[in-house]
Order: sequence, then structure tokens, then C-alpha cells
Amino acid sequence: MAYLRLHHVNVTSDDMSILTEFYGNALGLPLLPSPPMIATSASETTDGDAAWDNSAKFYEAGDPTELQIHATQRQPYLAAQEGHSVNPLIQGHFAFRTDDIEAIKARLTEHGVPFDDWGIWSVKGWHQIFFTDPAGNMIEIHQVVSDSAAPAESAE
Repeated sequence: MAYLRLHHVNVTSDDMSILTEFYGNALGLPLLPSPPMIATSASETTDGDAAWDNSAKFYEAGDPTELQIHATQRQPYLAAQEGHSVNPLIQGHFAFRTDDIEAIKARLTEHGVPFDDWGIWSVKGWHQIFFTDPAGNMIEIHQVVSDSAAPAESAE
């Protein structure tokens, strides 16, 4: 069975400055370096890593490689822009990391849980799927993979 462990909680706002002030200054969480970002939809006005500098911040919330807070700019049209049915940046989400994304996808399918497979989209080397629990809470599960070893992408 695939092993899941909590990796991060993503919080969103229309105003990044209030998230930066709260998590970085009021709570004093250390800012982590941004991982290599590959999504181009981070900002409507800027492409690449520069856009992510203004729309995503990563904070240490325990072990810096395994427990993080991701503060991101709310992007209400992200799913439509990217051709997906689930939007992970509309209300925030919490994320698990796994070493076997294919086993997780099979388990979700077996239990009738629809998910949206985003593949390697936002963070270089992270294969991500998104779905909601029965109460509507957004969940991400991702596996760290090399680009050449990425599992085949499929949407459920």
C-alpha cells in the first residue's frame, strides 16, 4: 500500500501581502527558497519564476522538506485556463506526499473518488492529483519524480 505523509497546507488570498505579513512576520515562519516552478499560469501579467515570486511563498512549518505552508495568490480561473476540472488555488488545500502516485490513483478509483490528474504542472518534478473530500475540502497528493520517470498522465 502507498504511504501518505502530510507535506503542506496551501492557503490562498486575493492579497498576497496579508499572507506574507501574517505567516512571515506575525507568526515568524522562516521563508523557504521557492522550488523550481514550471507553471506559466501563476500570474496573468508575468511568466515564469518571476510570476511565482509575487504569487507564491513557501514557509517552514516543521521539517523544511516535509512540513510547509504554501501561501498563494487566489486564481479563480486556473482550472479552466489549464483545461482541468478541479481548481487547487480557489480556496486552498492540504497536501500529502506519496512514493506511489499510481497506487493512490488506483485506490481512489476503487473507492469511487473522482480526481483530476494535473501531472507535473506547477513544481518541477512533482506529479500532482487533486480532489475533494465529502465535505468539499480540497486535497492534493503528489509524488516527487524525475521528468523522464513521470507516471502516465490521465484524468479521472
